[in-house]
Amino acid sequence: MVPRAASLVLVVCLLAQAQSTSSPDNSSADAAAQPETPPPAVCPAGGPIGAVDLRVRPPQGDQTPLPFRTINHLTEGDVVLYSPMLHHHEKRPGEVSLVLVPRKRDPGRDALIVTDPKPADKPQEWKVDQTVSLAAFIYGPDGLSRKKVKGFLSQDDLLIAQLADYAEKTAETEALIQALSNTNSSSASMNAALTGFASQYGVAVGIDKTAPPAVQAQTLFTTMNPQLATYDPLTAATGSRIGQTASLTTAAASLFFGSPIGLAAGGTAMLLDLRAIAFPGTQFRSSFAQPIQDGLNLCGQRTPPPPHTRIAYIWANRIPNSPAPALTIQRANNIPIGQKTPVPVDVLPVAWKYLDRARSWTLENDKGQKAPVNVLKLANQKALEIDVSKASLAPGGYRLTGFWDWSRFEVKGDIHVRPLSDFSSSRLEPSSQDRLLAKGDKTVVTLQQGDFEFINKVEIRKTADEFAVPQPVPFLLPKGLREGPQDHVDLQINTAELDPGEYQLLISQADGKSQPVPVHLLPNPPKINNFPILANQGATAQHYVLKGERLDLLTKLETPAGTIQLDPATTDGSQRSLTIQLKDDLKPGAPHSVTAYLRDHHEPMKFEGALKITGPLPLIASSKLSLPAGPAVALNPGEIPAGDTLSAVLDVKNIDPTSQLRLACAQDVGPQAELHIGEQTDQSSLQQLSPDQLFVSYDTAP
Repeated sequence: MVPRAASLVLVVCLLAQAQSTSSPDNSSADAAAQPETPPPAVCPAGGPIGAVDLRVRPPQGDQTPLPFRTINHLTEGDVVLYSPMLHHHEKRPGEVSLVLVPRKRDPGRDALIVTDPKPADKPQEWKVDQTVSLAAFIYGPDGLSRKKVKGFLSQDDLLIAQLADYAEKTAETEALIQALSNTNSSSASMNAALTGFASQYGVAVGIDKTAPPAVQAQTLFTTMNPQLATYDPLTAATGSRIGQTASLTTAAASLFFGSPIGLAAGGTAMLLDLRAIAFPGTQFRSSFAQPIQDGLNLCGQRTPPPPHTRIAYIWANRIPNSPAPALTIQRANNIPIGQKTPVPVDVLPVAWKYLDRARSWTLENDKGQKAPVNVLKLANQKALEIDVSKASLAPGGYRLTGFWDWSRFEVKGDIHVRPLSDFSSSRLEPSSQDRLLAKGDKTVVTLQQGDFEFINKVEIRKTADEFAVPQPVPFLLPKGLREGPQDHVDLQINTAELDPGEYQLLISQADGKSQPVPVHLLPNPPKINNFPILANQGATAQHYVLKGERLDLLTKLETPAGTIQLDPATTDGSQRSLTIQLKDDLKPGAPHSVTAYLRDHHEPMKFEGALKITGPLPLIASSKLSLPAGPAVALNPGEIPAGDTLSAVLDVKNIDPTSQLRLACAQDVGPQAELHIGEQTDQSSLQQLSPDQLFVSYDTAP
């Protein structure tokens, strides 16, 4: 026979005005038999029904009884323990009973086992004589009818399946309420609770898993109930956020109590109809449990019942009757000290479904040192959230162990505990810093010097700008998040809208704190328009004027052909004079590279062929002027008459066909002229007479 899904159904009937004043003697006697007085019950919706302590004791009497709501097996020899948890002067009237549905329905045996009713105001116990698939704890303030109870639960498999569906909805609602009401809930646990709640209630909500949990909660509840559309998860006021979280908790509880989207989903409405048929004159209302100390506080609707009608409150909880789960830790097995961290695991679906019933988790190292930790199943991630925020752990390797009822089990694979990194010495790789140019495009750079395995967010913000808004920066780890120490991370920074200047990379890890790393957005590098530099062989100091853009960014020029000395750039950075001193052994025609060093750059720019060696500098050895005959005025040595045509024969060494002759007046008075060899115009002529002679004529009238 195929095993059935195991469930527990707790039916609690509350009589109006359940609390009453008793005599001092009775009060003392009851108090001595009761567990510790529970704290005042507070329910997010409806009202408190009553607190109970339900536990299971194994046949071995030396083992501690465990809470019934997390029990995994209920079989022969186990004992179910019940105790009312009463406040001062409270009494619990009526009777309690236990109904068991055997896991195997053998022919000739009853489909149900119904125990005799017992007083509800004192501890009770029931011994289980066989493995069961469904159990119901029933409380009746005016007594119980075994016939009615049996007639109610001895329905076909459809009813049992509906009870199981109701139990799942109860568990998901309780998980969400606990996550919403717990101020220490992590983003991952909130995400898992929201996803589970939505799936159980059949709500097709397009939840963005990358959005903050508060935004996901808003999406879920506004879909279920448009009246919650005013919830603002991003409100700045702390008081407002707390109030809105309480509203969401109330919404989850209210939906569970009977909203058409809540209990009507998945056939639960049919279940309630069957109850009404089984118990004429009884109105059934759903309830959920909130853990308190060692027991449960049940919450339900407290509105008055119709005339001549009793109220029954129902709480459901499954029992899986499954073996301990076989878990294997996956690659992302590094967790930071003092944080809550999801760790992916590999496990069969059947074992995964009930994994949240495992208890007493510990991390143990090779030395046998153990530390208790809180572990939460993240159903939507197939991961365990391991909370070491309150554990005293040294860095190192650990094994994760837990208990499945009273049996210990160990998870395969190691957990590595490491400290969060300090990025105070982190810097961009030098070549990456040089590529980070303002007003550019998406640039991939590498951040190094640190352990980046735990980072979860990177932003960039302009330094010393109080109005600057951090911009997100995509990043890529070489191994992956939490997959071991990683000494660098690649970032993609979009500089299209960023000006040159000082910025900060804001690096966030699991602790949520951002650590700044300084970076410098550089202007575009210089642009030189008049390379190559032409230098004459044999000349000592030669002068040249660079022309281009942003020449003020140049800090030094180097060449293997000699030395270059830079003069200050012009105000607009478009021109910059330099003096070059060549080595003595250079030959004409050979190109040489020039290396340019830039301000705020780590690596220089190299310009191949930016320096060209030409022949020796032409030298005018002598000149013979041809003066006009009969000048109107007497001429001193070296003078020529103005307005006449100047003619001269020049003795020149190192004539090159590309050489030019420049004519100018002293002190730069008047225009200048540049004459090229072989060129002849109406005003001037420069002709080569021999390898060492030039003839020049020039009209001086202009």
